[in-house]
Amino acid sequence: MKRPLLLAIALLAFSAGASERETFVISGRVSDFNGRPIEGAAVLLKNRAFENLYETLSDGSGNYSLEVKKGDYYCLYAIKLSEYRVSRLEYWAWNVPVYEDMVINPRYDRMEIYGINVFEPQVTPQETYMLYFRPMSLRKTLAIASRQGVDERKFRNAGQTEGLLDGKDNLIDMAPAAITADELAIEINGVRAKIVGINKIKEYARGFTMFGYNVQVLKPDKATRPELKYDRISITLRSSETGEIGKGETFIKRR
Repeated sequence: MKRPLLLAIALLAFSAGASERETFVISGRVSDFNGRPIEGAAVLLKNRAFENLYETLSDGSGNYSLEVKKGDYYCLYAIKLSEYRVSRLEYWAWNVPVYEDMVINPRYDRMEIYGINVFEPQVTPQETYMLYFRPMSLRKTLAIASRQGVDERKFRNAGQTEGLLDGKDNLIDMAPAAITADELAIEINGVRAKIVGINKIKEYARGFTMFGYNVQVLKPDKATRPELKYDRISITLRSSETGEIGKGETFIKRR
């Protein structure tokens, strides 16, 4: 009878030790949509003030690893500055909950999926999520910069928005003119979700406006895994208008 008791004590001690961990590892592989690795991409974890808390570079195989303190982080993003606004844009994951080791595989190219927000509409049963995001096309952005005569060197600097206003009302029109359900793949915990509505919206930000999209999806039954405290939502857009692909992700805490 002593052996089962000793084993139970050992398992309890192991569980207690695991729950007391203060750091965890975020790892993954940075690649394009053909599976090719992106070497030298900066992978950064930020707080709500957009300060870089942790950062590293992907290796020759696209792999990266970050050891970070447990907690909730505003976003993780991957960018290769030498390619930014030249041949690619960047990848974003939002509301990253680090309470265990986790894998995030950034995939990005010429379409950026930015500013993802998610909520449950106030209706029972809570069978849907409402997603908001801003798709940004490199093709359309380069066209705006060309029309506006933006200095090429300044334009390549990350965060540069001056000179991108296009048309009336301080509009920056970088999004596809329309998005259909056939162009979108939305997954919840790796399971494809059914899209039940898509609406285009004009958003105000820092004195100018941009276009974003609200997309409502049904939560797949197979994605409802009781062991998970957070749902992981992935959005992949393949725009038929621009011929570009982009991906973004976010996490939402279950209620």
